[in-house]
Amino acid sequence: MKPDPIKKNFIKLMDEIHTGLLFPKNYFGCMMAVFIEQEPTTQDRIKELTGYSKTTISQMLKLIQVNFPLKQIKKIGTRKKFYKIDISTEDFMIVFLTMIIDTYKDKIDFLIPLIKEIDPYTHNHPRFNNLKQFLEAYYRFSTLFINLLVDTADEFGDMIKTGKIKSTDLSNIDILNSQEALNYIQNLLNPPIPPQHFSERPIMDKKLAELYSQFKNKFFQKFRENLTIARSQTEVARVIIGTEMLLEKRPISQEEIRKATNFQRSTISNALKILLERKMILLIKQPHIRKKYYLMVQSWDTRTINRFKININYANEMKEKIRSLIENIEPEDTNSEKEVLKEFLEQIHYSYDQFEQYFKLLEVKYLNSRVKEYMEMNKLNSSK
Repeated sequence: MKPDPIKKNFIKLMDEIHTGLLFPKNYFGCMMAVFIEQEPTTQDRIKELTGYSKTTISQMLKLIQVNFPLKQIKKIGTRKKFYKIDISTEDFMIVFLTMIIDTYKDKIDFLIPLIKEIDPYTHNHPRFNNLKQFLEAYYRFSTLFINLLVDTADEFGDMIKTGKIKSTDLSNIDILNSQEALNYIQNLLNPPIPPQHFSERPIMDKKLAELYSQFKNKFFQKFRENLTIARSQTEVARVIIGTEMLLEKRPISQEEIRKATNFQRSTISNALKILLERKMILLIKQPHIRKKYYLMVQSWDTRTINRFKININYANEMKEKIRSLIENIEPEDTNSEKEVLKEFLEQIHYSYDQFEQYFKLLEVKYLNSRVKEYMEMNKLNSSK
């Protein structure tokens, strides 16, 4: 297989996977078209590799310059502009992780003023208090996740460049050495106990009910913006519906979900079916009542650990697809251009392998930090 078809497949693959994850459509494809050439390249060449219009390419190149070291180069004797991402494949993944950290930070900054705005109404109705507690937990566990990334960013750089873990703290697995710690971890991950009695607890005051909806909609508006546009409507609905159930901290009916999310009943039914199959929610029935209720059964710790697993699965998917592209380059082919391409893809594959190992270690480090909190709290209580 000639280099260009492999390059085009790689660029298409990278853009499809990353569209909406952290980047707009065509952003990652345009960036990879520059990066895979490794030499200064023109907009005409980018167009040839991506199929994008020149207008789209110009827009994307301006955006790429914000976060990546994209250089614009002028050559003597030609009016054409040349572009080059002047970093190694190792440094590219380090910059990519930095972008992830910065993006996560941006996504939770709005929570603090929203929590303060809700606080005066927490005594007016239990739902206001539940909403505040939900947002505080959302902020707390998101901050734990982000701080872990920030604190270990240098270790990730070491892993990428050396293939080794230099930080003893990052690779610490002390949590496996204590039965008490293991029991605590299991309790963290246990689902909540379904209530035996519950009610819908509607807000009867119209002004308060409207205000509650406004507060919740502010959160969901930001939350929707954070969801990848590449996901299907059902997948988006699944995430939002799951969050709505976690937010309410109680069993809720399909009709309540419809009013809260504005999804169609068929979309809600499909999303609930997926959530039930994945054992993320419970179906609860009250005696002598036909209405069905649904309860989220994931703890905050489980949701946080799932964020590590999402990155692990992402790295795995990338590795498999890049490996498939590498295998399309005939091993006996000594064409220098193909050899350069193969080396580039193998380096990217290696970087994703280190990315996967890094998030596996972060999962262990996260559990370690939660156990340390528990031990310190126990020590503090016993000293009182």
